[in-house]
Amino acid sequence: MSEGLWLLREMFERRKSGGSLKDFYIDDPISFPKRFTVAEDVETAALIAAMFAIGPRYAILRSLERIFAELGKSPYRSLISLDPRQLLKRMDGHIQFAYKNITGKDVVQILYATRMVLHSHDTIQGALRALSKNGDGSPRTILTGLLEMMKSVGIPASLGGELTPRARSLLASPKEGSACKRMNMFLRWMTRKDDIDFGLYEWLGTDRLIVPLDVNVSRAARKLRLTSRKTDNWKTAEEITEKLRVLDPVDPVKYDVPLFLYGIELRKKTNAA
Repeated sequence: MSEGLWLLREMFERRKSGGSLKDFYIDDPISFPKRFTVAEDVETAALIAAMFAIGPRYAILRSLERIFAELGKSPYRSLISLDPRQLLKRMDGHIQFAYKNITGKDVVQILYATRMVLHSHDTIQGALRALSKNGDGSPRTILTGLLEMMKSVGIPASLGGELTPRARSLLASPKEGSACKRMNMFLRWMTRKDDIDFGLYEWLGTDRLIVPLDVNVSRAARKLRLTSRKTDNWKTAEEITEKLRVLDPVDPVKYDVPLFLYGIELRKKTNAA
């Protein structure tokens, strides 16, 4: 075992015993699906929360509150019966998720594409399981299939007639080399089962998950020498995940949160220097 993996395991055990992993979700986008108990609402809320998890956490949480206020007590039923034109009127203007504006139109287009997936497959899980049966069942295959499906939805003229560049960028898939951090995070939430994750997708298997790769995770992974790659893409996420399998071949992505938190610590140290 490399020194980096040994240090990561120590960090995981220390945070687990100290309770910081258990409380992680309180100020995280996963707090939104945790508001619900019905499986269809949980996975629908999880997909939406993950899809828009862009930028600093305070901005993500504030902007997601705006979206979930519209979705009410049942995100699943709200999307099934969505009137996109009326929602666009209410959400017109800018919604600040990150360092660039995501407009109300961008948000409604993504919600509309999600609605059409639900109309075709009843649930998000239904769509993913169908894609799994038609391919090799890997996260790369099912995520590519889902994201390409959403991009192929016909956008009505009342919503602009086609996906905006920003909406399309939110649906970047492994086919395009994207690390798909947000969608891999969604699969982690749905597949793993612990104090943080829900465990609704037992059929997928925790051993097949890919680490959600963002700037904090990649910073930590490079510091611990878990990857030699210089760019953050799907192959980098796969390489880091392979190293994590040395620690736990059955559940390698359980080290995602410690990596993320360590990456934040490294950023703070760099900024303070």
